[in-house]
Amino acid sequence: MRSRRTAHRRTSRLAAVPGLALALVLLSGCVGFASRHEIQGDNYAQVLASEASQVQVRNAQSRIFDTTDKQELMQAVIATFQDLGFQVEVLDVDLGLISGKKFLSDERPRGAGLPSYLLYDEESLVVFNRVYRTWGPFQHRSDLVRLTVTMRQRNATQMVVRASAQYYLRPVEQPEAYQKFYAALENALMVERQTAR
Repeated sequence: MRSRRTAHRRTSRLAAVPGLALALVLLSGCVGFASRHEIQGDNYAQVLASEASQVQVRNAQSRIFDTTDKQELMQAVIATFQDLGFQVEVLDVDLGLISGKKFLSDERPRGAGLPSYLLYDEESLVVFNRVYRTWGPFQHRSDLVRLTVTMRQRNATQMVVRASAQYYLRPVEQPEAYQKFYAALENALMVERQTAR
């Protein structure tokens, strides 16, 4: 009698194992947005995570233009931002700084009913300490691309333009993205010069 009960318990436990395994597999598929991002508390970790050498990245991000007209170059950069679908957020002529953002529709939450200004709160702070971690303004921002362009005088006849992009909370290091930006910038600069004449 006792061996029959033990055998019955064993078979019922063995029958529950596939069901439990299936439940664990299904639950692991429900991964939230936060798990896709590695939390980095300092810039040192981000520099070490860089896949390409900093010289290669800087080379792809920078271009030299044979002009000293900062205003013309700034207008061409703004036109390029608009052509590529970026919203200009920061514009400082004295510093030669332009920064903007773009939302990629691929990962945008559908049917959420929330306007974009609720999805990204620029006044939020990301707080990290031993007890509490929050994603702050990045909660729904897996589709956010940030682009910052700086320009400065290189010498008496040339200016250096440097673009840096960030996607998925990581710096964009692929040179193709910057080649696309600079091709659009050169076209905008050509149009700017033709309309000035």
